[in-house]
Amino acid sequence: MLEVLGVSKTYGDFVALSEVSFAVRPGEVLGLVGENGAGKSTTLKIIAGLIEPDSGEVRLFGEKLRDDMKKMIGYLPEIDALYENMTTSEYLQFFADLYDVRVDTNKLLRRFDIPEKPISELSKGMKRKLSIARTLIHDPKVLVYDEPTGGLDPGTSLLIAKIMCELAAEGRIVVFSAHNMYYVEEVADTVLILKQGRPLYYGDLEELIGSGTRYRVEYVLDGVRQIVEVGSAPELGKVVAEVVGEGGRIVEVDKEVPRLESVYFKLMSRNFKNEGKIYQ
Repeated sequence: MLEVLGVSKTYGDFVALSEVSFAVRPGEVLGLVGENGAGKSTTLKIIAGLIEPDSGEVRLFGEKLRDDMKKMIGYLPEIDALYENMTTSEYLQFFADLYDVRVDTNKLLRRFDIPEKPISELSKGMKRKLSIARTLIHDPKVLVYDEPTGGLDPGTSLLIAKIMCELAAEGRIVVFSAHNMYYVEEVADTVLILKQGRPLYYGDLEELIGSGTRYRVEYVLDGVRQIVEVGSAPELGKVVAEVVGEGGRIVEVDKEVPRLESVYFKLMSRNFKNEGKIYQ
């Protein structure tokens, strides 16, 4: 399991992160969302061991992250500088040599449907897939991806989202950041929302979306048609029981489940804070 425990980071007077905690089990995907400057990239770099937190710690499978454990992590930066003069297989082999591992580069290229050709001739989406393939060279247990679908067309973005789900299904831990809530909704099991470096919400994605669910109840009581809206299943049950108990009739019940984006903006506007818990 990956655990981030009370991590904080400042740059001078600027608070990049403040007391951020979360955990991700093997096979799970955590989506990290927030405005620009919220601390998403800083969080991912700390997980990858690229920068040190001022306080708090990162633990992998029960042990504090050490330099020799970083080989268990595959990191994808928001902007990945590729060696344009290399071919795709040469690029992957270059990193295999750096990690001192044996890899069938052609098999890896086939998995992601990447052609064997000069990197300079690849599309932006194909280059992103090559970067993701590069993160798998050393067979890491943890994948840390910063905006993996950023700037890509919808088709390529959906393909990369599918790839992340497949990687998690292989038992890997996947943590990624995104601005597009649609892809977070498609891929993530849990979500961490940051605002100005602080946790706004952390928990189960379905529970978060479900918290915004509304029920619209149309009923007839004493010959009068009425409509009422409630925000939970228990409230719905109470309304139905009261109407039926008083001799009324339920005409229709509509359930409105919001998208993550609308729930996110409501949280941001309310300045709601819930640092969540570490799931054991």
